[in-house]
Amino acid sequence: SEVDLILITGGLGPTEDDRTRHALAQLTGTVLRENKNAWNQITKYINRSWPGRAIAESNKRQALIPRGVEVVKNDRGTAPGMLAHKDDTYILCMPGVPHEMKAMAERFFERMDDLFPTIDVPVLDEIHFAGLGESRAQDMLGDLLAGTKPQVGICAHEDGHITIRVRGSASAVKKRCGQIKKVINAYLLPHSGLAHSLVSELTKRQKVVTTAESCTCGLIVAALGAIPGASSILEEGLVAYHERIKSERLDVDPQLIKKYGVVSEEVAVAMAEGALQRSESDYAVATTGVAGPDGGTKENPVGTVWVAVTSNDHLIAQRLSIRGDRKRVQRRAAAEALRFLWSLLVDER
Repeated sequence: SEVDLILITGGLGPTEDDRTRHALAQLTGTVLRENKNAWNQITKYINRSWPGRAIAESNKRQALIPRGVEVVKNDRGTAPGMLAHKDDTYILCMPGVPHEMKAMAERFFERMDDLFPTIDVPVLDEIHFAGLGESRAQDMLGDLLAGTKPQVGICAHEDGHITIRVRGSASAVKKRCGQIKKVINAYLLPHSGLAHSLVSELTKRQKVVTTAESCTCGLIVAALGAIPGASSILEEGLVAYHERIKSERLDVDPQLIKKYGVVSEEVAVAMAEGALQRSESDYAVATTGVAGPDGGTKENPVGTVWVAVTSNDHLIAQRLSIRGDRKRVQRRAAAEALRFLWSLLVDER
């Protein structure tokens, strides 16, 4: 009775443990019945996604909807959503699968003005930056991150950038965002995320990049390739995992590997320079390291990664020490490599 809207995720699947529909029926004091609209959605999705496949009997469970409850379309899965209205509260039940839930929620939020005509929706703006940590940003921005009118929050992301969210009235948000951007102007990203920002900036400059990855196993080129428009900036990507490939495909001198070790600044730089020369790109990014869980040494424990980013005029080489399992080491190393590429682009402005 104290809230206008309840959002629920999960429990809409075809198995016995999916009980959300039963709970909603109990709450609304109605019975479950097979809903023709829901069943049509389910059959159309299955026939479109897996032509010729027989529809399992258990899928009928997902068409059971409490009487009087609205069926909410799910175009990404077999679990229709449900929207109930109990007393003065709306209850939206969505699938638990993230990409299904997100799409359904976004469509529902477009109806908010009609369902809640008197709601006072605050303005929300976001500022994205990289190359500046949270603590340093706090020192630089000071009171600009404080207060409640507007509210300001800061969030670090695993993929290498930081977001500041400003929420409040339109005038207050505009003023505060302008003040923040002025202070950290050198670190601002044009888009949310380093990969998107890099594709945008490289496209604007009409430049291309290539990658030579060892421990990150293609995560850098995958991040760039996931952005629309990447074809205009992405030359090629090579996973040079074995020492022999580093030498044969990137011209890394075997004696260099023997002298300094495969996980070293010298080898990372040689990989980047070899990729740059062989591809005739404008920029090259290289990684070599120990992702784990085995293979670490006293000099190079698990989580040690060398990243090198180069152009014809500039070079950045950095040693990373990343804590976590193999997946996190690889992901963080790829994110840091993108951040170094962004830093190099900024330096060349």
